[in-house]
This record gives sequence, C-alpha cells and structure tokens, in this order.
Amino acid sequence: MFKLKSFSGIFLIFCLIFFMSASNEGCWRGNGNKTAKEEQARVETNQQRLNSVQPSPMVSWSLERDNLIKRFKLQNDRSVQMYMYVFIEGVGTPIGYYLVNKVSSVNSQLTNPEQLVYQPTEGPDYFIMPSPAEDGSYGTNGSAVFGFTPDNMYLEHNMKYICSTAPLGFKDVPNIGEITVLFKNKLKEQMDKIESEMSSGQ
Repeated sequence: MFKLKSFSGIFLIFCLIFFMSASNEGCWRGNGNKTAKEEQARVETNQQRLNSVQPSPMVSWSLERDNLIKRFKLQNDRSVQMYMYVFIEGVGTPIGYYLVNKVSSVNSQLTNPEQLVYQPTEGPDYFIMPSPAEDGSYGTNGSAVFGFTPDNMYLEHNMKYICSTAPLGFKDVPNIGEITVLFKNKLKEQMDKIESEMSSGQ
C-alpha cells in the first residue's frame, strides 16, 4: 500500500513538471504575446472583408511590367550608352556628365547577403545571419553608385544624378569622363586582363 501511494505521488509530481515545462515552452515560442496575436487576427479579418467587397482588378496587360521589361533589356544591352549628369545637392546645374553603360549600386553583390544557419535547439530550427561578400568582408559599402565609361574608366560617386539615353539641354556642362590617349590605352590593358581572367574562369 505504501509503495502504491509513493508511486502515485511520484507520478503526480512528474505530470506537474511536464505541464509546467510545456507552458514555459509555449511562452518561450511567443505564444504568450496575446496582443500581437489579436492584432494580427483583426488585420487578417479586415483584409478578407476588403478582398471580398473590393477585389483587386484583373488586367489583360500590365504597363508596369512593360516598363520593367524594357528597362531590364535596355540596361543589359552593351550597345546602349547612358548620359549621366552629376549634381551637388541644392545646385540646379550639374557639375558635369559622363557616358556610362549601366548604373550599379556599390552594395550589389553576386551572392546572397544572408544565409540560413541550422540551430538544433529550442525555438526555430534555422536563423538568419549576414553572409560575407565575395571578398570575405561584411557590411555595406555606403550609398554610392558606379559605372564604366566606353573607355572603361571606372567612376563612382554618392551625389544626386540624372541618367538618360540622350544628352539633356544643359549649357556649359563639362564631360568629366574625358581621358587622354595614354590613359585610354592603359585602361584597355587593364580591362583586357580582367576580361581574359573572366573568360578563363579565374
């Protein structure tokens, strides 16, 4: 009889610990944040109501997609040159212009800037962490843009700019992309070397 009571007591304590652990785990996983859950439910209910009375229109052709497709093709056409006018903020006349094949951000990179890391512990199985760039460094490179001129001169700046496929009507605006024949030949040698390495897969 004593053994039976002892076993029952141990079983009761075990059950109590189990339910307390389950409750704590639920709070750990974010189940205790009732306000956020209630708000999310209201937003979802409201969105369902709006979708039923004001559904998004069905269009037969998208001009937005037209613009995006044209822009993508234009900016990836090697024969196209852009006129890029560089401005100092607050000054109406550009300080100069140059021809550029494509305007790119210094924060563009060839690999994903984030990676999923497996975490076999409590909570989500994966978490997101920053991924290094191709040169092994972390972080951003500021807010500048860059491009290459037809002579393969590299230009980078963080000023305001206008970019067009035709020259604009500004007066007395210098071409800041002009270089001498000596520099042109030197840049050609540099770019020929880079293109050779790219074609060989180095």
